[in-house]
Amino acid sequence: MECPKCGSNNITFQIVSEQKLKTKHHGVLYWMFIGWWLYPIMWLFFTFYMILGSMFGHKRQKIVTIHRSMAVCQNCGYSWKQNNRTKK
Repeated sequence: MECPKCGSNNITFQIVSEQKLKTKHHGVLYWMFIGWWLYPIMWLFFTFYMILGSMFGHKRQKIVTIHRSMAVCQNCGYSWKQNNRTKK
């Protein structure tokens, strides 16, 4: 493999991990059949508890980690992504 910038063969490969915070959402079928009437009724009858739940409740988020292979030229310092990606 050659460096695209200087053409050198002195290249090392590293694994880089990227983490992103992703929020979970309900699907379209849930909102079509349940969500459009359930949440207004809950807010109407359980207003105090819904306010407490929205302030202190569990946030539906998860961390997504993506591992990438990066190549680094040891002569000029140029780095670029490899084509293979794995997701965990």
